Amino acid sequence: MKPRSPFFAAIPPLIASFLLGGCASPAPRVEAPAATAEPAPPTRPIEYDGADIGDLLVAETAAQRQALDLTLDYYAPVAERTGDPRVLGQATQLAAYLGHFEQARALSSQWLRHSPQDPDALRLAALADIQLGDGDAAAAHVDQLVAHHGTEALVPLVAEAQNLDQQGNRELLHALSSLADHYPEHAPLWYARALERREQGDLEGAMEATDKTLKLNPDHDEALLLKAQLWHDMGQQKRAQRHLRKIVKKAPEQRRYRLAYIRVLLADGEHERAEEQLEILAAQDPDDLDLQYSLALMALESGAAEVAQERLQALLDQGYRPDEVRMQLAQAAEQQGVPSQAIDLYMQVQGPQTLPARVQAVRLMYERGQTAKGHALMTSLLQQHPAHTSLLYVTEAEIRTDTGDVPGAMALLDEAVGEQPDDPDLLYARAMTATLLKDWDQATGDLRKVLALRPDNTDALNALGYTWADLGINLDQAHDMIRQALEQEPDHPAILDSMGWVLFRLGRPQQALDYLQRAYAQYPDAEVAAHLGEVLWNLGQRNKARTVWRDALANDPESELLHDTLQRLGVSL
Repeated sequence: MKPRSPFFAAIPPLIASFLLGGCASPAPRVEAPAATAEPAPPTRPIEYDGADIGDLLVAETAAQRQALDLTLDYYAPVAERTGDPRVLGQATQLAAYLGHFEQARALSSQWLRHSPQDPDALRLAALADIQLGDGDAAAAHVDQLVAHHGTEALVPLVAEAQNLDQQGNRELLHALSSLADHYPEHAPLWYARALERREQGDLEGAMEATDKTLKLNPDHDEALLLKAQLWHDMGQQKRAQRHLRKIVKKAPEQRRYRLAYIRVLLADGEHERAEEQLEILAAQDPDDLDLQYSLALMALESGAAEVAQERLQALLDQGYRPDEVRMQLAQAAEQQGVPSQAIDLYMQVQGPQTLPARVQAVRLMYERGQTAKGHALMTSLLQQHPAHTSLLYVTEAEIRTDTGDVPGAMALLDEAVGEQPDDPDLLYARAMTATLLKDWDQATGDLRKVLALRPDNTDALNALGYTWADLGINLDQAHDMIRQALEQEPDHPAILDSMGWVLFRLGRPQQALDYLQRAYAQYPDAEVAAHLGEVLWNLGQRNKARTVWRDALANDPESELLHDTLQRLGVSL
C-alpha cells in the first residue's frame, strides 16, 4: 500500500488526568520565600555575629533583585551555622524552588533536628527525597507528617504533585500509598493507593482501594471520578455511565461530575446525550463562553451548521478567541455550501492559525476552479514562510491532485525539486505523484534517491518495496525493504498490506493472508480489500473474497483498483 501523507492534521487533545486530592483546596507550588516575610519567632535565642548579619543583608538585597541563586548562596551558610529554624526554612524552601534537591534535603534535615514536627520541614524533606529517588525516606517523612498533623497536612504535598515529573509522581504515590495500612482510617491514603494501583495496571486493586476511599468518605470527589475512569478502563462503559449519571443526579450543580459524564459519553460516541448534558451545564453558567464554544463545536461536528454558525457568531461578537472562532465559522460555511464566505473567513484569521487558514483558502480556491488565484496565494505564503517551503509545495501538489490536476501537481513538484534537489520530502511527494501517472522510472528513481539520503526512511522503504511488488519485479529486494520498514513500524496497516502483497507475489499466499487480514482489520480501505480478496480467491476461499469485495465496493464504489481486480480475475459480484 502506498502511504497517505497527512498535512495540517489536527491532533485531538488528551483529556483527564486525576491528581491526588479530595481535600478542600489545593496549595500553590513551592514558592521562592519572600524577602520581607516575617517568620514565627524562634523557640530559643539565636546569636548572630557581624558576618552573619552582613550575609543576611546581602541575601535580602539579592532576593529583592530576583538573584535567587545568590540569595541561597548567602542564606544557606547562615542557616547551617546558626541553626535558626526561620533561616533554615527560608533556605530550604528556596533550594527546593531552585531545584537544588541535595541541598534542600540537607537543609531540611538540619531544620528537622531543631524543629522535628514542623509540617513544612517534613513536607519539603519528603519532596526532596522524592526528587532524589529515595521513596523509602519520603515515606518515612510523610508518615511523620500524618502522625503529627493528620491527613490535612497532606494538602500542600498533594498539590505539589502537579510540579513533579512522572517518576516524581510515582514516588509520591508510593510514599502515600505505603501508609494506607498504617493509617487505615485516612481516605486520602487509600485514594493514593488506588492511583498507584492504576498506574501499575492493577485495575482490580485500584477499584478495591477506591471503594475503601469512598467507604471512609462517600463525598470524596476525586475517588468518585476515579471510579468512573476505572470502569471505563475495564471496558465497562455502561457501568461508568451509570455511576456518573447517579452522582450527577445526586449533585446536579457539581460541574466536575457533569463534565466527567460528558467526556465519557463523548468517548463512547454518544454525542446527542453529551450535547444534552452540555446544554444543562451551559444553562447553569450562561457566562461560561468555553461551554458555549463546546456546544458550537458539537453542533458543527453533528452537521448542524446553521446552529453552529449562530453560536459561533455570538462568540465572535463577544471577542471570544476570534481566530479560532473564525476557523470554525469557515468550516460551518463550507458545510452550508458557501465557499466564498469560507474563503473570506479563512483570510481574516491571524496569529498561530494564519498559515493553516490560508492553506484552507487555497484549497477552496482550487476546488472552485480559481487555480491562478490559489497558486498566487500559495506563492505569497512561500515567500512569507520560507521555513515551510517543502510542506507548502507538497500541500499545493496534493490539492492539485485532489482536484484532478495530477500533471499540474507533477509540474509543481518538478519546479520544487529543481530548487531543492536533495529535499527528501519533495522527492518522496514527486515519487508518489509519478505513480499516479504510472511513470515508474521517475517514481523508483526518486525513491532510490530518498533512500540514499535517508536509508532508514520507513515511507520510502515501504513505497519502493510496494511499487516493485506491484510491478512484479525485484521481488526479493522488495521483500527485504518492506521487512525493514515493518521492523520499524510493526503494526502500520500500509506496511502490513505491502508485506502481504509482496509475499503473494513471491508465491506464498498463506503467509500473505495473515498480513493482509491484520491490515484490513485496522484499515479496511479499497486497496487492502482488493489485495485481501485476491489472496482469498487464490486460496479457494471465494465466498469470503466476494464478501470482502462487496463490502469495499459499498464503501468506495468508484475504486479503480477494485474494478480492475474484479475484471482481471473475471469475477462478477
